[in-house]
Amino acid sequence: MIIEYANSNLKEADIAIIGLPYDRTSSFIPGSRLGPRYIRICTENIEWFSPYQNRSLSTIKIADLGDYEFHTEEQLKEIEEKVSELYKENRKTIFLGGEHTITPPIIKGINKIIKRFSVIHFDAHADLRNDYHGERFSHATAIRRVADIIGLQNIYQFGIRSGTEEEFSLNKNLFKFSAFEPLSDTINKIPDPIYVTIDVDVVDPSQIPAVATPEPNGITIKELINSLLLLKGRNIIGADIVEYNPLATSPYSSGSAVAVILRELIFVMVK
Repeated sequence: MIIEYANSNLKEADIAIIGLPYDRTSSFIPGSRLGPRYIRICTENIEWFSPYQNRSLSTIKIADLGDYEFHTEEQLKEIEEKVSELYKENRKTIFLGGEHTITPPIIKGINKIIKRFSVIHFDAHADLRNDYHGERFSHATAIRRVADIIGLQNIYQFGIRSGTEEEFSLNKNLFKFSAFEPLSDTINKIPDPIYVTIDVDVVDPSQIPAVATPEPNGITIKELINSLLLLKGRNIIGADIVEYNPLATSPYSSGSAVAVILRELIFVMVK
């Protein structure tokens, strides 16, 4: 299936959407591979008009390219190649996960075309481990692998409230517990272009419980959306939304919240 408001082919689109249904390394509650499908289903439950930004999705040309199916670590290389082809054509894209392991090959694919850019990371978890359960490519190592590609100094992390002592000491641009206030204080220091990665467990599980690794004491959906609004006018070249897990619990209420986040992200990325 494709997203309800998709209305364009890739050549004419302002923005593309791609699903990456991968959760091979999930260590607590598997099921985020179904995220892309359920996000698309839940877009049928939300309005096209945003009261946050006073815009309608009907004014934006959106191409839904479906899902890229892959099941092994070796196939992550295929994602890298597909992404680089998209960015050769200068296509802004939102990727729907799936677990956070999808982010490093996306970043590597973009980096083949755009050599310098910043990454803004919203998450409950630092994801800066060098390996996890013996694996270098894992949902718990995603941002460490991104740092291997673009440098840790180009990564800005918000809402982090879980990680090892080493992880919390690695990145001077890691901001604990909150997102809006530290981002508003930092935004003018973050150079364009920018890639945004959103692990939806940054939001408190009382509001989005259907995630692969829930962590208490998170931010609100409103704070996440207000944080995204701070990025309006910036050159956002791509984004992903990861770790929504419809098998965990409450798939439709959580999925509808994620669909609203997706809608607001589209408006932020397309002027």
